Amino acid sequence: MPDQPDIPVHLAGRQRQGGLVVPWITPAVGGVHLFGTVIASAQRACLHGRLCQVCGQRLPGRSVLFARAADLRNRCTVEPATCPACAAYSTRACPMLSRRRDHYRASGHPALAGLPPSDDARLRQAAPAEPWFAVWVRDYDVRVHPARTGLLAASWARIPPLTIRPLPTT
Repeated sequence: MPDQPDIPVHLAGRQRQGGLVVPWITPAVGGVHLFGTVIASAQRACLHGRLCQVCGQRLPGRSVLFARAADLRNRCTVEPATCPACAAYSTRACPMLSRRRDHYRASGHPALAGLPPSDDARLRQAAPAEPWFAVWVRDYDVRVHPARTGLLAASWARIPPLTIRPLPTT
């Protein structure tokens, strides 16, 4: 597909859907991967085990946390970190990170028809997409997110980030 970014070599063997690599934390229902949703146990495994949410491999010395403006204020994000190569791919491939979509889905994923959305998904339904930031870290703490009830988050409150950069708009 001409619009799809090149896939990094270390992701060549991962499953794909619609020309995109399926992140390690993405669930599937009936063979359809639910981009934009996560397997809760995989999210926790990534946070605690320092695993990349895309390739599932151990994070190197530096990694990238993707955060929204509200996450910057709280100095934490529920998004598990990515290795630098997966971060570069994700910023080009993900429609939200690349800003190719200007709103979140207006309803739940079609493959989940009849199931209620999570509290987090319900808050975002049809909302304008927020700008994203790449928070480069050498480490992070795992804690409960102060604004997202019960969800674990990667926090850079105690360990200052190496840099925080806004993701470019398309």
